[in-house]
Amino acid sequence: MSLLRKTLLYLILAAIPVALGGVWLFDTLVNRVIRYEVDEQLSSDLAYIQHQLQTARVPLNRGQYLLDNPHIALLPSSRPISRMYSDTVEFDRREQEPVPVRRLTATVQIGGRTYLIVVKQAMGEFKEIAQLLSLGVIVAFLALLILLTLLNGWISRRLWQPFYRLIDQLRAYRLNERTPATFNRSSIDEFNQLSLALNDMSLTLHQQYVMQKEFTDHAAHEMQTPLAVVTTQLDRILTTEPLTEEQVNLMEQAQGSVRRLVQLNKSLLLLTKIENNQFTDQQRVNLSELVNRLHHNFASYAQHRGLSWAMLVEPEHVRLMNPHLAEVLFSNLLKNALTHALPNTFAQMGLTQSQFMVTNVGPPLPFPAEQLFDRFVKNPARPESTGLGLALVKQIAERYGMTVDYHYDEQGRLHTFTLFFPNERH
Repeated sequence: MSLLRKTLLYLILAAIPVALGGVWLFDTLVNRVIRYEVDEQLSSDLAYIQHQLQTARVPLNRGQYLLDNPHIALLPSSRPISRMYSDTVEFDRREQEPVPVRRLTATVQIGGRTYLIVVKQAMGEFKEIAQLLSLGVIVAFLALLILLTLLNGWISRRLWQPFYRLIDQLRAYRLNERTPATFNRSSIDEFNQLSLALNDMSLTLHQQYVMQKEFTDHAAHEMQTPLAVVTTQLDRILTTEPLTEEQVNLMEQAQGSVRRLVQLNKSLLLLTKIENNQFTDQQRVNLSELVNRLHHNFASYAQHRGLSWAMLVEPEHVRLMNPHLAEVLFSNLLKNALTHALPNTFAQMGLTQSQFMVTNVGPPLPFPAEQLFDRFVKNPARPESTGLGLALVKQIAERYGMTVDYHYDEQGRLHTFTLFFPNERH
């Protein structure tokens, strides 16, 4: 949920109890004011009736629609009764139904006599007025709340426009551009500070990227040259005579170490380039043709190890990838299966529109399966391995939104690697 919608939601949630409490408070206040005014009117009527009795006049029926209003009775006792307000329900001749009534009961002393006087006031109309006022307040508050919510949303969207523009610029930001990205300044201080911080970050990242790229390129060139010279010199030494058997063995071991160092150097440099996002060029790579070509290239190696080498490839599977990374991805998976398969067993692979799967027969892993794609994790029985092949597979797969899954079937001793392809957006 966006910050704007969440703010509006909190505003509405906070307004609901405020509205309910406000309506209750307003309704209580209106009813108290009405009751106070009615009590004032009843006190005035009582004073009027007392005045009429003192002048020996007969009080008129002030409540035309209520029976026996006012009620005047002569009490045999001279003990006065204090004023008492009360609520009751009586029949209204105009409405032809019972209505709420407010009444005042009191005694007055006139000419040595004590009179009980009861005056009444129908409350039905006042109740209706209070209800209409409360309803009007509710409607007005809801209308005001809706108006304020819409106005707040409109104002917030205008205020947050610089932030959304920064987000769009960040989405379009690419580290491998020739110049660092520049983020627009804003008239709002907070967003302007954010833009300045992003500009500083962009400049720093661009400088670091350029330095790392230069280091990677120089390292790749400078390290490959002496390794190639060492390999060539070792080959020349092996062709000279006479050499003892021990010397030949030592030279072959040195050659194996150099070859491993060359492969390790290439893998580490490739990982660094992938992490630095240096493989930006992408093409429509025909994975079906690539897998068929790799199957053909590895066929002699599979035959050498006595492996039954089967495949099932759907035609015309095309993906937008860097061609070099695509070849590294699939060749590493196939090489891993053929290298670690038991001799005289089988290995198979399959390519569909949704996944690529390769299976081989082999003993269980000598380490936990969750470490399989970590760097420099390898089988101790194969010291010549660099431990970077599957790490490269995972790195390349993640770059293109793919998922690599590993499963081992203990009963059949089957290692299965599955590469799931994401749905391509058209």
